[in-house]
Amino acid sequence: MLKIFSEAGIGNSTFLSTEIEKKELEHRVKGFIIPPKIEGFYIRVWLGKRVYALSSNRFFNTTKKKKIKFKLIFGIEGSR
Repeated sequence: MLKIFSEAGIGNSTFLSTEIEKKELEHRVKGFIIPPKIEGFYIRVWLGKRVYALSSNRFFNTTKKKKIKFKLIFGIEGSR
């Protein structure tokens, strides 16, 4: 099964992008591909080394990364 994460926002290489995952492999493409089966929505804010995510599936969580970045992303999670 393919997991599809369609994102819009600042911080990625393009304003609209889609990440497609199959098992451990990830592939990012330009453009916003709406998944055939929508499973949830999320907002992710990356400030410095902290990432804050508010999701309709996983509620609220934070993680710490090694890289320092700024991102503000709205996403749709789904599958095909």
